[in-house]
Order: sequence, then structure tokens, then C-alpha cells
Amino acid sequence: MKLSRRALLRSGTGLVVGLPFFESLQARAQTAPPRRFIALYSPNGVYPQSWYPTQNPDGSLTLGASHAVLEPHKSRLLYLSGLDLQCAVSGPGEQHQRGLGGLLSGRTILAGNFVGNDGTTAGWGAGITVDQELIKVLGAGARAASLQLGVHCAERDVSGCLSYAGPSMPLLPENDPQNVYTALFSNSGSADALAVLRHRRKSVLDTVLSELGLVEKRLASSERARLDAHLTMIRDVETRLDMMTALNCTVPAQPPTLDPLAVPSMEQIAPLQLDLLALALSCDLTRIATVCFSDAKDHIPMPFINVNGDVHNISHLSDDTADRAQLGTRDAWVASQLAHLISRLDALADGSGTVLDHTLIFWGTEVAKGNFHTHEDMPFVLAGGGGGFTMGRAKAFSSVSHNNLLLTFLQALGGTGYSSFGDPAFCTGALDLVG
Repeated sequence: MKLSRRALLRSGTGLVVGLPFFESLQARAQTAPPRRFIALYSPNGVYPQSWYPTQNPDGSLTLGASHAVLEPHKSRLLYLSGLDLQCAVSGPGEQHQRGLGGLLSGRTILAGNFVGNDGTTAGWGAGITVDQELIKVLGAGARAASLQLGVHCAERDVSGCLSYAGPSMPLLPENDPQNVYTALFSNSGSADALAVLRHRRKSVLDTVLSELGLVEKRLASSERARLDAHLTMIRDVETRLDMMTALNCTVPAQPPTLDPLAVPSMEQIAPLQLDLLALALSCDLTRIATVCFSDAKDHIPMPFINVNGDVHNISHLSDDTADRAQLGTRDAWVASQLAHLISRLDALADGSGTVLDHTLIFWGTEVAKGNFHTHEDMPFVLAGGGGGFTMGRAKAFSSVSHNNLLLTFLQALGGTGYSSFGDPAFCTGALDLVG
């Protein structure tokens, strides 16, 4: 008698225990916290004059003005330069569309009918993005395989999508924290959704274990090893459920009602989204997320930080125009959100360390400089300890494809079988971010 994996995990009531949740635990020791990945996106390039840090002779960093708020966390940061978004240099659409569509996919976008800023048209992204590929490596959490969060990411086309499950398979960001809260924590009739989740999963596990005891008697000795492997996996799940209880993963207060597409709401929505994300990671409800701070069109002011003009248009001003410095003010605001996220993750215990110790954060944009629409020397920043990289420094490369960085993420987070990612024409091998 041969039993499929699904048969072994199905209870007599017809319920199937969440397979991604199990699969993520199969090869992981019971006491090892999961690793996690977060990608942050801010549009239209950066203000270079205040973005880049100075590497001092003693190896320490002096941060640029845009990143001053990150000073307490600079030992957990890695600034990269010399990486080119080569997949976005040509192809359908305009530079912002191509840059965002290729940022996490490493592929040139498809043709289509989405109108860009210059009137040209483009389609969706052309392949799976690294965050979605990482689900195969890191596994899924108990509630969501991944989260796509937005802060006024209004465009519902290639200009407003960072994450893809595959070619023309966009995963659009959710801008409303109340909807995120409902997806993660809501459970009808329950004041403690996570307690109900734990109880329901343990009830199914008990049923499955009982049925497996009966099945075992009918198995040949050669098949019992396979069954023992499944039993070990199920016990690992029970252990994680107990760990969730120990973490005191209680449901947070429901976010207030805000208009997610009202510009003034951005100031409140950004930390709400990041707080929900931090708790979701800590409670292993998810392990992977993307967060978009606006979209690639970004035709909005940000009066709550005294940026009263259209941010996209500001990014297009010449370098000697005084008003272009407001882009640095925008950069500083996004840096403050990263600082908030780092602080939250570093305050959450996770095994012998913190959630930040086991999380890799990537912050990128779709063009290097908005006024030249360049895809060379992209301003990328990494944070956290999840990749095992040497942090607290700046690392320079010379005209290297950013696909190599995406491959590095996969390998560093456990995907040792990967030798390429995205379009292989743009990928020559992983980067050394330890040496």
C-alpha cells in the first residue's frame, strides 16, 4: 500500500493541514527560527547628494543626510553601489515601467497596453519575482505565503506592482491596513484569532496522528520509514504551534479607518503597515513581504513632510535646481520608515536573537536618477542579519548586473541549488557580500 503525502496529511473530516506550513518545517530543526525576506520600494530614484554614506579609513560609515535617522542602526546596514538594472535598459514601455517590472524579477517586461509617463505602452512583468521564488526556499507562514503591502501605491498596472507569481501574474499591494489586519488576524466570532488558529490546527493534527496510527499497522516495513518522516514533520508543526503560544502572539488592536488613497493618510498608514508586518513575521504568520511606498508614477505631493510639489516631477528637475533637494526629504522619510521597521523587528525575541537577526531587508528603486532615467549604479541598501552578510559598510562593484544580487538573496537564504535567477543573459553569478 502506497500513501501519498496529501493522504497522510488529510484528516477523516476532509480537512487538509496547510501544506506550505508543513513544507517550510520539514528540513528545519525544531529550535531554529525561520529566516525571512522583506523588499521595500520607493519610486523615482534618489537624491544622490544626500543618499550615499562615506566609508571612513577605520571602516566605519558616516551616513548621508537622507539616512541620518538610521544612525542607531548603521551596523546592520550594507550600502551597495555599481549594480546595474541591465534587464530594464531596453524593452517595451518607459524607464519607470521597465525598472519596476524588472526590479525583483530580473527580466525585461512584456508588451501591453499600460500607458507610461511618456505615452509609451507596456505590459506586466515577465517572470516570477525573487520574493515569490523564496517561498520555495523559506516556506510559507501559518496564514499567508507572502504579503504585498502598499502605502498609497495607487496604480493598478505595471507601474504599481513589485511582486509577481509568474509572467503576467501580478500580486498587487494592499494599501488599507484594515484589510491586512483582516487577512492576518480576523476570525469570525473570536476575540483571539491566533488562539483559534492554534486550536484548529492542533485539532486537525490530533486527528491525523490518530488515523496514522491505524494506517501504520497496514504498512510494509519498507514504507514505515516514510511514515516516520511524516510523523516527525507533524511533531515539528506541533512544536512551532507551542512556540507561537510562548511568543504570546496576541491579536493587535484593529487599525483605524483611513482613506488608503488620500495623501495625508500616508503618514499614519506607513507605520501601521510595518507594525502589522513585524507582528506577522514574529508570529510566523508569514515569512516574506514587499512594501511599496507609492508607485512608479508617483504624481503626488507629500505635504506632511513639507514636500508640496509633485514628487515625480521633482525627481526630474536638474541637479542644480534647489527644489530637487525635496527628493532627499522624501528619501529621509522612507529611511525613517525603515528605521521604524528595524527597531520593531529588533525588539522581538526570536530564538537566541531577534527577528531582525533572521530577516534580510532590501530597499530599492526603479531608476537611479529620475532626471536621467538611468538604470546604472542603482542605489540599493540591505539591512538585517538574515543573509549572513558583513554589514555596517559600503560595498562597491563595477557595472555588475543586479540579477546577481537577486541570485545572492536566494543562495544566502538557503537556496543553495540556484545558479541563476531571472533572465540568464543578465546573471553571471552570486555576489560576495561577506568578504
